[in-house]
Amino acid sequence: MSGLRDNAEIIVLRTIRSIAVGIAVAACITLFANTVSFLGTLNQRYPFLILLLPLGAYLTLRIYQKLGDAYRKTTVSAIDTIHDMEHAATDGIRITRGRISPWMGPVAYIAASISHLTGASVGKEGVGIQIGLSVGELLRRADHNLPLEKEGRPDYYLMTSSAAAFGSLFGSPITGVLFGLMFATPDVLRLDALYPCLISSYTAVITAESLGIHRMVIPPYTELVLNPANLMTIMVFALMIGLLARLFLNLLEGFRKAIAEKLGSKALAAIVPAALVMLLFAVIALISGSFSYSGLSIDLLYRAIDGRGVPLYAFMLKAVLVFLSIAAGFAGGEVVPLLVTGGTFGYAFASVFGLETGPYAVLGAIGMLTGGTNLPLVCFALGLELFGYGEPALLFMTVAIAYLSSGNSGIYHHQRIAMQNRIVR
Repeated sequence: MSGLRDNAEIIVLRTIRSIAVGIAVAACITLFANTVSFLGTLNQRYPFLILLLPLGAYLTLRIYQKLGDAYRKTTVSAIDTIHDMEHAATDGIRITRGRISPWMGPVAYIAASISHLTGASVGKEGVGIQIGLSVGELLRRADHNLPLEKEGRPDYYLMTSSAAAFGSLFGSPITGVLFGLMFATPDVLRLDALYPCLISSYTAVITAESLGIHRMVIPPYTELVLNPANLMTIMVFALMIGLLARLFLNLLEGFRKAIAEKLGSKALAAIVPAALVMLLFAVIALISGSFSYSGLSIDLLYRAIDGRGVPLYAFMLKAVLVFLSIAAGFAGGEVVPLLVTGGTFGYAFASVFGLETGPYAVLGAIGMLTGGTNLPLVCFALGLELFGYGEPALLFMTVAIAYLSSGNSGIYHHQRIAMQNRIVR
């Protein structure tokens, strides 16, 4: 009876913790997402704000220099802690140390606000996850000081908070659950944390919706039907997307290293690429009359999907701006840039070969994200929930081949991936 009572107590405590994490994370993510939306609109309305890009890069550099580089690595620290707990469960060792400060969330919020006010070509999900992880760590510390702490494991708090953050950002609860379970170790589905991640993700999505969070709204498009011709085309396309994701990540890392080595000074390494972004935005605006490549550039993805169209070179131009913005040290993340780059490439691919552009833009976005995150099941769920792709067979083929061909690089460093499962190493 005592064992049954202990199990019931743990279930009750996990439910309470997961609901608390979901509500708290959703409130913070709603504030962050709506701030990014407001600042992005402000930047589009007042294009002269791009002149602040070099200053923004320098301020971001100074913030992290003052506080320490660890504040940039919230997600990496969370992944390392989850791995520690996995070893602890295997070896019978209890890990109690923490690597994440609750102050990392507010710092990331401020840094990302600078990025989107100035129009840096970065995303928001990376910082959103960092904010969620910081909230989870704050609640874990509070729990640790209470007599109810039984089974309040650090990895569960980090997994549930990341599930809540990802789910609420996209309005995709299933995707959030899978992200929380797999983002640290894509080869392992942590079913021991399924229940708390399930509760936290669904709670966060519902709470954020009730608070009026600003999210992506994918325009309608025509889906592909499953037939041999489409299947073969999608297989070739997904292979190209996986290789493009691999090239994107390698070039991104190459940009960072080259700028740091060539310029030497950290201040110059931040200011120079930011100034180049500013000049590119100005040139693009003079030629096209638009600042659609600044900030999140979600409108480029929408135009690729709904048929209004984008230039065939849009994916290359967006990629260069992302490389320079991230090399300059701007905070935000790579998820939305991956979606936009993949979606505009899908549009270009379909246009060249006379295919339906909408579905290829969607599959390109999802395939590119798969290659960049090493999370095919998460991206498959995102394709169903956010993008509403109704033909699961073609969607699954896209994410599977994109994952297999994308190599070992990813935006979430320190992930553990079994390379023998890849066909392109």
